[in-house]
Amino acid sequence: MGRKNRDLSYLKPFCFYCDKTFKNEVYLHQHQKAKHFTCQRCFKKFSSCDSLKNHVESAHHEVLTKIPNATGDRSDIKNKIFGMQGVPRVEIEKRIRKGAEEYWTKILSAQYQQRRKENKQRMKQNKEISKKENQQDVKIDNEKEEIEQHEYNPEAKPISFDLDYEQLQKQ
Repeated sequence: MGRKNRDLSYLKPFCFYCDKTFKNEVYLHQHQKAKHFTCQRCFKKFSSCDSLKNHVESAHHEVLTKIPNATGDRSDIKNKIFGMQGVPRVEIEKRIRKGAEEYWTKILSAQYQQRRKENKQRMKQNKEISKKENQQDVKIDNEKEEIEQHEYNPEAKPISFDLDYEQLQKQ
């Protein structure tokens, strides 16, 4: 048997803005440039949040307040993130902890299921053995009863034979 593939995606580079996981940081940079650092008016792509912010202010005379296509509280423009650089250490550790917890929960759950299955089989085997033993005990009890019925009982009425000895001798 070979070794099982472990899901270690929680250790790979991820996009801070949308939590998507990538094979390496090059793909992460391409993703951020295409999804999060693209001008929503002219679709020009930028390598950082600051470049996008400067472009929107100078070219379109607007104020950029949040990162496009970012989830919830991660859309703040103040975060200076480029790839994995600038991602708060707390977020990285939280992701690693969560991934490891999910992995071990899955492993332990699988082991629990295996033990439960083995216990179920053991219980079934014990039940079958017990059933066979009970059948043998019943058989032995029945045999004992039959023997007891044919044994001598002092309280029983004696069997009398009315035989005439004289007639027997004549025959």
